[in-house]
Amino acid sequence: MAEKKLTRHELKEDPLVTGAFRAREVLAQNREKFLWGLAAAALVILAGIWFLNNRREKNAAAETILTRANLELQTGQLPLAMQDLRILVEKHSGTPAGKEAYYYLANAYFQTADYEQAEHYYGEFLKRSGNLPVITASAHAGLAVCLELKGKNKEAATHFDRAVEAARGNSQTPDYLVGAIRTHAALGDSARAREYFARLKKDFSLYREQINQSLLFMGMHGIYEQPQ
Repeated sequence: MAEKKLTRHELKEDPLVTGAFRAREVLAQNREKFLWGLAAAALVILAGIWFLNNRREKNAAAETILTRANLELQTGQLPLAMQDLRILVEKHSGTPAGKEAYYYLANAYFQTADYEQAEHYYGEFLKRSGNLPVITASAHAGLAVCLELKGKNKEAATHFDRAVEAARGNSQTPDYLVGAIRTHAALGDSARAREYFARLKKDFSLYREQINQSLLFMGMHGIYEQPQ
């Protein structure tokens, strides 16, 4: 039996054919918008690739400068190291190396006894530190000493508290505990001073120097290991 040919009217009534015709019409009418959309999407992708490559290049350049600055610090070339660290904080502050540079620059100023600048850069580092617990603890302790030298024992005690917390029991913790004991004793907070001293004796019993220093600082303010 011969195949029945569809008439023009039947073709128009066929939903698949009708849908195809309509799709072609819509595409033809919106061709320019469609092409612009594709171009815009391509530009977004290209911009993303450029951004990632640019960020990698900046990060790599900053890491190179930080490595050089650390080498200069280790070899006693403090002025050169400070020059490189300033470049990092001024021009690469958005990179991981640039953020870390605030800490090393603060330490450098601390070494030169410029405690105002050290306080400033420790503070700037702590605003940006992120997940760097070891040097974050050290920065809190450095800032605490700067504040303590200005007689700001309350603020200093707060930062020693944070240093102890951030250190998570590392080898610097006994020194941070001594600072916390010293500043809390100066504030007359005998309970907190004794609490930290008990922790020092329990967790770091081999650190005799720090234990003896703490007893001395507490005694200077009339605070004893056991309440009198």
